[in-house]
Parts: sequence; C-alpha cells; structure tokens
Amino acid sequence: MYISLDGLYKFTIFSLLIFTLVFGIIILFKLNKLINNIFQLIENNKRNIENTCTDLPVITKNISEITENIKDISEVATEFTADAIVTKENIVNNYEILKDILKIIKSVFLK
Repeated sequence: MYISLDGLYKFTIFSLLIFTLVFGIIILFKLNKLINNIFQLIENNKRNIENTCTDLPVITKNISEITENIKDISEVATEFTADAIVTKENIVNNYEILKDILKIIKSVFLK
C-alpha cells in the first residue's frame, strides 16, 4: 500500500481548509458576541449618552470661558512678576544709597 503524493497534497489542503473554516467560524461567533455586548452597553447607557450630547455645548462654552480666564490670570501674573522685579531692584538701589549715606555719616562722626 503506497501513499501517493497527490493524495497527500489533497489531504493536507483539505485538512487546512477544514481547520481554516472551523477557526473562521469561531472568530465570527466571538465577533458576533463582542458586537452584541457593545450594542447592549450602548443601549444601557443611552440616557447618559443623550445627556452628555445635550450638555456638550454648555461644556464647550465653559471651557472657552475658563481658557479666557486663564489667559487673563497669566497676563496678571506676568505683570505682577515684572512689578516684583522692579520693586526688588528699587529696594536694592535704596539699600545701596542708605548704606553709602551711613558710611558718610560714620566717617564724619568718627573723625
């Protein structure tokens, strides 16, 4: 009893086709189950999704106002920082002047 190569090839191809068919059916069942779960999830949360969609314009308006406020706050913070730097420089300059005046007074009275 001999096994012909032609028969071996046909058996191999037939086996691969059956395996592919079974694997494809399994994948289709799992995909169908996944899609049903997604539809069920959407159906269960339909009211929440509708509420979110109706509130979305208000939310975007609020976000726009918040970003404008943040821009204003950042401008004020920048101005405050600049004023603080100028004030620090003025204090340092006044301290140097006071220090020089005290040196002069000290030198006058110690002589």
